[in-house]
Amino acid sequence: MKNVNAGDIVKIVQKYSGFIKSCCRKYYIEGGTNEDLYQEGIIGLLEACNNYKGESLFETRFDCFVKICIRCQIYDAIRKANSGGNVTLNQAVPIVSKKNENGDELSILDILDDRTTISDPLELFIDKEKFYEIMERCRRELSEFENLVLDHYLTGEKQSEIAKKLNKSVKSIDNTLQRIKSKLK
Repeated sequence: MKNVNAGDIVKIVQKYSGFIKSCCRKYYIEGGTNEDLYQEGIIGLLEACNNYKGESLFETRFDCFVKICIRCQIYDAIRKANSGGNVTLNQAVPIVSKKNENGDELSILDILDDRTTISDPLELFIDKEKFYEIMERCRRELSEFENLVLDHYLTGEKQSEIAKKLNKSVKSIDNTLQRIKSKLK
């Protein structure tokens, strides 16, 4: 892409925003929203800007090119979401959860964060005991490797970081986390 500045990109995004929204209204992505499809459309638009070989991003040929790129990006996102490869992501559940006073579900990480805001020592003690019970159950029901992955996961590490530290593939870590979730369900 030749001599494209941020101002041109903003103008192009504004120009094609309506087109992207109209494309998104026609489709549904499982486990996602129209906003997710809109973001895919923006990615297609930016890829079109990046890959266009013409003189200007404001010529008629670019208009045809960008619309094709946007549609293709949206179609690819829908195809990937419906392919079954993301089924585990679309149906993911937290490893351990409980509901707060508003009825919202909290993951184990939320529970840990909430414990620090409790001012009543008895409540803090009870929550700490519940946490240790949950962790003990995890230790009993999970393999040594699954416990190791869980420890890393609960500290907030990403799957790629865990894989690198444990010298495993990201897919192996993902599979392990899925096994953990199904065992603890």
